[in-house]
Amino acid sequence: MLSREFLAYFKDVTETQWRNQQLNPTLFGFQFQQGTRWNSGLTDAEIASYEAILGLRFPDDFRSFLRVMNGTDIPTLNIYGYSGEPSRQSVGVYVYPRDMELVKRRIEEARDWRPEVAATMAEQGFDLAADAGLTPIYINRFVVCTSDLNSSPVLSIYDGSDAIVYGNSLKEYLEREFLRDSR
Repeated sequence: MLSREFLAYFKDVTETQWRNQQLNPTLFGFQFQQGTRWNSGLTDAEIASYEAILGLRFPDDFRSFLRVMNGTDIPTLNIYGYSGEPSRQSVGVYVYPRDMELVKRRIEEARDWRPEVAATMAEQGFDLAADAGLTPIYINRFVVCTSDLNSSPVLSIYDGSDAIVYGNSLKEYLEREFLRDSR
């Protein structure tokens, strides 16, 4: 389970990184803007409401995360390097309830890709149970929601055939996605 200590450390390190972060115009992909911060966490009642709207029960780790942080306050920028394509704003880490319609669309996309995703994941040795729910956390990263509330793998799903396990747990995912440059 994600501890309060880890979450406090995670919040402090990421906000410190973002405080002075400069965008790298040579990189392709989403980048957090300078000064990005985490929004305050949700109450248990708000988390329950979020789950009810989505028809899911979140893993304990994701619930712990949401109690401390409810997404990021300013959009990310999708940078296209020196391709000439202008950068575009996108939601950072999803915020409840602000991004609910986008979250629902992302879940619907994942449902549409479900047979392909399950087959792709099976090829990688990951069993995506038929009753597992997928809820987006950031861009195309999804927390797997099953009846095992102690399990919180995170999948990266771009489309049905482009899917990988991005973290065997939410903690592993957060470290990989957000803390890789802070070690």
